[in-house]
Amino acid sequence: MSNLENMHQKAATLYEEKKLQEALTIYEDIIKLNPADEVALSCVMDIYLELDDKFNYYLSRANVNIASGKIEYAINDTKKALMINNDNIDARRKLARLYKVDNKVLKAIDEFLRLLEFEQNDLDAYFELIDLYMKEGSLESAITIAKKAYEIFSENINIKNALAQLYFKANDFKAAIEVVEDELLRIKILLQDEQNDCAKELLEKIDYSKLNDIEKKNFHVLRAQYLYNTKEYQEALNEIEAYIKYATPDAVSFQMKALIYEELNDEFNSALNWAFCAKVRGKSDEAIVEFTNAYQKNPNDKTVLIELANLYQRNKERFVAIEYWQKVYELDKDEQAREILAEFYYSEGNFEKAEEYGKVVERKEDDSEGLIDKIMAFFAKK
Repeated sequence: MSNLENMHQKAATLYEEKKLQEALTIYEDIIKLNPADEVALSCVMDIYLELDDKFNYYLSRANVNIASGKIEYAINDTKKALMINNDNIDARRKLARLYKVDNKVLKAIDEFLRLLEFEQNDLDAYFELIDLYMKEGSLESAITIAKKAYEIFSENINIKNALAQLYFKANDFKAAIEVVEDELLRIKILLQDEQNDCAKELLEKIDYSKLNDIEKKNFHVLRAQYLYNTKEYQEALNEIEAYIKYATPDAVSFQMKALIYEELNDEFNSALNWAFCAKVRGKSDEAIVEFTNAYQKNPNDKTVLIELANLYQRNKERFVAIEYWQKVYELDKDEQAREILAEFYYSEGNFEKAEEYGKVVERKEDDSEGLIDKIMAFFAKK
């Protein structure tokens, strides 16, 4: 029997013996080990009901609803608890986070602001508000709340870097440099401000061997940006390839490649990388436009043809998609293209064309003459 099973058994026995406080302690320990334990959550709720502790009853019922995915019910229960004890910080934090989970951003902001009225030293609340304001697209408000946090937690590295990031997004590079602590972020700010020599000096001081994989990834991006700024484009491409070793090709790598190829006047590769950049960001229409641009520069690039075929297929434009699969097949008799073409023509009832692409079509014998004989025989009996 596992430790949790033993704890459940002991708590259940104490509950039956009406030793409610002792049972409650064990159930709360179970929840610490397994926050989603529905039995323990329900038992805690029942115990608070028996103890006539309405405040904690509503909070524990909210936890039961959270475990069941009933966020709206959990919100209502937490609000009922706050009607009993309006000043309780834990309950207010729970309500704020529930609003955030339920994507009610403005209500979540209001609750976190109220929480700070009760407890201005709650650093987590400041970070939550920064995140929520950014979701609302309110950079100015995010900076204001980050500055308030910085006034209280002036030595906290995380709040310094968070404020620096926000200043960076606002293009206030001078203010960002004044508060930033993270060295890679400092280099990023310097590069964006085109202080290339200062950035290079800091890059050269970094001990690459001591960086973790995420830091190495960021290091290569910064090196690529520095080389791009200084017009060393081939070396910048090499740095992006080094970056990809630590992260699958993503929007950042495709965007940087596209920008570099633009500088190199390579219109095909520029369009190709802009296309992949749009694709990984989930912008299918933009991807189609850019892949089409790449196709116009090089009509025989197989990768481009396949990407266009798949994108049009996802857009349910089957006939346009099949045109591109046809082009793929004409390039090198691609097996996947052949199978797709065969199935397409078969589904359209063009069996001759389907057979041309290797589809075996079963044909029934024409028995129309036999049918006519049967009809004639039927009438002859009359």
